[in-house]
Amino acid sequence: RKAIWTLVDIMSRHHKYDGLLRNCFRCLYSKELVEHTGFVLTKFATALVSVLHSTSCLKILLGVFYKLSSLMWRQPASKKIQLSEMKPIEKTLDILRYLNNLDPLGQQQNPLKVMEVGWSFLCNITAHCPECCIQFCESGGVEIVLACYQSHRETFAEALPILFGAFGNVVEVDDLQSR
Repeated sequence: RKAIWTLVDIMSRHHKYDGLLRNCFRCLYSKELVEHTGFVLTKFATALVSVLHSTSCLKILLGVFYKLSSLMWRQPASKKIQLSEMKPIEKTLDILRYLNNLDPLGQQQNPLKVMEVGWSFLCNITAHCPECCIQFCESGGVEIVLACYQSHRETFAEALPILFGAFGNVVEVDDLQSR
C-alpha cells in the first residue's frame, strides 16, 4: 500500500516527465493490485487526470486512458461527477480531436489504439451519469464521434461499439434527447 501511495505521489508531482510516468504505470498497471490494497479511487484518479492534462506522449495517454477507463467502470455517479470537475471529459475530447487528424502510419504508437481506449473511458464515465453526459455534449462530444466515424469507419471497425458507447449513454438522458 505504501508503495502505491508513493507512486501516485510521484505521478502527481512529476507528471511532466514521460519516462518517469511510464515506469510508474508499469508498476500500477494491474487493476487487481490497486483494488487489493484498498486504494482510494479519488486520489489515484486525480493523479491520472493531472497526467492527462500535461502529456502528449501517446504511450502515456494509452496508459492513462486504460486506467481511467477501468477505474470509472461501475463507479457510482457521485464519483464520476467528482472526477469530472477536473475536466477529463473535455481534455479527452480535445485529445481525440487531435488524434483524429493524425496519420496513423506516420506515428510510432498507433493513435487509433489510443483513441479506442479514450472512447472506452468516455463510455465508462458517461454511463448512468447524466451530468457527465451533459459535459460530453457541451464539449462537442457528439461532433467528435461523427468526425472519428467519418475518418476511420473502415480502419476502426472493431472499435465502433466503443466509439458509439458514450453517444448511446447520451441518448438515454431525457434532457439531451432533443439536442
